[in-house]
Amino acid sequence: MSEQAKKPGRGLKIALALSLAVNLAIVGLVAGTVIGFGPMGERDDPRLRALGLGPFAMALSREDRAGFGARIDRATVRAERRALGEGLNDLREALRTEPFDHAAGAAALARMRDATVTLQTVSHDALLDQIAQMPAADRAALADRFARALRRMGGHRPPG
Repeated sequence: MSEQAKKPGRGLKIALALSLAVNLAIVGLVAGTVIGFGPMGERDDPRLRALGLGPFAMALSREDRAGFGARIDRATVRAERRALGEGLNDLREALRTEPFDHAAGAAALARMRDATVTLQTVSHDALLDQIAQMPAADRAALADRFARALRRMGGHRPPG
């Protein structure tokens, strides 16, 4: 095989390695904040954002965060955090194989994705249950805080 034919393959391997590194960094950040799940705390609690709540993490009042925290199924959160950690370990091992074990890497990422989806589902259900029990005035105040949080997060303009 000529030297010219080898270069595109090497470039592709480098691009894939960089892409994997970026994806691992993102997964690591999400897993790190989820693994640190604990009592609800400050206004912009990263643990709330890690559970897929985005701007709601800033919009919930202290009382609403406490109510939300009480609605979370801790056993599910622990199990899914464990699955995330195991997925990270599996991915680390796949990275060390030579040649790279693509199937093992894909399975590890799929496991982490499934755990993240479950964590988000649990948190979204708890959030909806918390909102459903709020009086109309509290929901309106939440909507106002949510609109402000959206603007702070990226200049989004709510409709209306």
